[in-house]
Amino acid sequence: MTDLFTSPFLPAAVLQVGQAVHVNARAAWLPATVTSLAGARVGVDYRIAASAGRRRTEVVAPWRVRPADGVRLRPVRELRAGDDVLAFDGTTRTVAAIWPRRDRWWVISHADGAHAVVPPTAVLRLTDPTPTVTVHGIPL
Repeated sequence: MTDLFTSPFLPAAVLQVGQAVHVNARAAWLPATVTSLAGARVGVDYRIAASAGRRRTEVVAPWRVRPADGVRLRPVRELRAGDDVLAFDGTTRTVAAIWPRRDRWWVISHADGAHAVVPPTAVLRLTDPTPTVTVHGIPL
């Protein structure tokens, strides 16, 4: 079974203040920006409108954070065959089929025969095939 949400430790040295990242929040990736770096913690500011009683910023463990460059987020219910899902360790798996179980969890069958079972609230990281737009070699 493929594990899309756990990973070995990511050193904070890979991250920079102001960098766009994705934060693992219980099987749902959330977009955020790095606000501070410490040895064993990363400060992030979520790109969401915070409701009353909910924090917009948080300090998280580095293993929960991944750079957002070249990656897009998509809810599991919107996955389609042929999508390339990034596992937490950075490997890419192509979706062969996806279907909901009776308990509302989703089963993702990968082209290599592996399977993953994820909750209905899961948000996955997919490779972004959209080419970077450049003007005279400078990305926009």
